[in-house]
Amino acid sequence: MDDIQDLIFNDGEFQAGIARKVLPYLSSRQKKGYTTGGLYYSMHTSDVAKGTLVIVHGFSEGMYKYREFIYYMVRLGYNCLIYEHRGHGRSVRVTEESTSIHIDDFNTYLKDLLSITQEVAVPHSGELPVYLYGHSMGGCIAALFEEMHPGVYSKLILSSPMLSLRLKGITGFMAHSAARLMCALGRAEEPVTVFSGKEKFENSCSTSRERWIYYTSVRDSNVLLKMSNPTYGWVNCAFDACRDVMKNAEKICIPVLVFEADKDNMVDNQSIEHFASCSGRCTLVRMPGTKHEIISSPSEVLTKYYSAISSFLN
Repeated sequence: MDDIQDLIFNDGEFQAGIARKVLPYLSSRQKKGYTTGGLYYSMHTSDVAKGTLVIVHGFSEGMYKYREFIYYMVRLGYNCLIYEHRGHGRSVRVTEESTSIHIDDFNTYLKDLLSITQEVAVPHSGELPVYLYGHSMGGCIAALFEEMHPGVYSKLILSSPMLSLRLKGITGFMAHSAARLMCALGRAEEPVTVFSGKEKFENSCSTSRERWIYYTSVRDSNVLLKMSNPTYGWVNCAFDACRDVMKNAEKICIPVLVFEADKDNMVDNQSIEHFASCSGRCTLVRMPGTKHEIISSPSEVLTKYYSAISSFLN
């Protein structure tokens, strides 16, 4: 078993660590494929597995974003299963426009998580416990899943979960109303171009420049990963999902660990804190100096982050 402090790549060593350690290590213990529903997944096994962690990624992401995360968790003794949402990466597409992300019903994401759980996670885990991790949109999906399907997972980790959208220059009510109107007008699959624009490190969701540069270069080098704009349909469904997950927070009865980025520029922290107070077995961890993507933070922050996850799962 490895010590997390010995595993974390120091700032300035990340990209070299990914190339020399992470990629060879993960490829040697990887099984990948597609579910019957067309979802692309990758399973990485630990030599000393204590459980299996299912990773539900965020909006417009793919499994490339979690290479470092998976490396640490496998070294800490957990099998890791990650899949790409429909409309993302190599999974089945929803619309012909590959750069837009659309969904007609958020429940589709929940059905996908159920299928990946039943087809891959549970059969692979055997008698080992199965845990659930969700970031941002994936956090909303994971929380909703636990509210609707209790008893499948033993513990739940939410990292900057999307429990309420934070929009610049417009209220949530106005954005939801506009999206609902566009859907009623038959324009649900039309992209919301207000989210367009070239991302720079300074306005990104990261606080580690080296990690941001690496993730950006990987995304830009693969046309299947160049996803950016949500559709009006996705926005409408996302607001509905945030409402539902907050309304049923008290239904979650397993232990929950929630991370809050104090400089989050994508989701509303007040909703996260309210959710944590409603869920009876929830531990809230505030991460000073971090933005939305906590896993893309400097090494000092990551040491605290992964230590909290390791302690929680143990």
